[in-house]
Amino acid sequence: MGKIKVALVDDHKLVTDCIGLFLDSAADIEITGVGHSGKEALALLEKEVPDVILLDISMPEMSGIEATEIIKKKYPNIKVLILSMHADYDNISDAIDAGADGYVPKDVASEELVEAITALYGGKNYFHTRISDEIVRNYSNKKKKTSSPFPELTRRELEVLQLFAEGYNNSEIADKLFLSVRTIESHKNHILQKTNMKNSVELIKFAIKNKIIEL
Repeated sequence: MGKIKVALVDDHKLVTDCIGLFLDSAADIEITGVGHSGKEALALLEKEVPDVILLDISMPEMSGIEATEIIKKKYPNIKVLILSMHADYDNISDAIDAGADGYVPKDVASEELVEAITALYGGKNYFHTRISDEIVRNYSNKKKKTSSPFPELTRRELEVLQLFAEGYNNSEIADKLFLSVRTIESHKNHILQKTNMKNSVELIKFAIKNKIIEL
């Protein structure tokens, strides 16, 4: 078996330097490119297609989640491993929906990072124990919340709806939730579809009626 080709993308150069140094020393891994934004990630793939790409979530210009969605559509054979400090369900759920094959927190042990890369290369998914526990915990909580007047909306969509109804624009919401403007627009479109609302005014009325915000 040849070496696993890995691209590494994080907006902090210290992170890419440290992780890159460690992965380069691994016998079965070869670093094919390093980037510091979602757009740089896409540019790297134009030059050489790796087997696995490591992506941070919070990056300038384009989030790791948005980059994941584009990568999985354009390069379906590339395995995407999210490496992020965010271990909350909303970011995990967004990453999985975008097509991520694995998710590990940034404080993961170096050996486990190699294990995750190897698992993805072998066609498996890999989610750190903390990530798996968060998914299970959230699923259990959802089963208990049967009286919600809007169970069709995800927690992330409720966050977006609340901030939008409070007067924040797409760019401001994106900054608050560490997402891209495009992702926020996508969430708003999903909210409109799920609630059968036609426009922004109706969404605000919906938020007030269901006490998502108060006047």
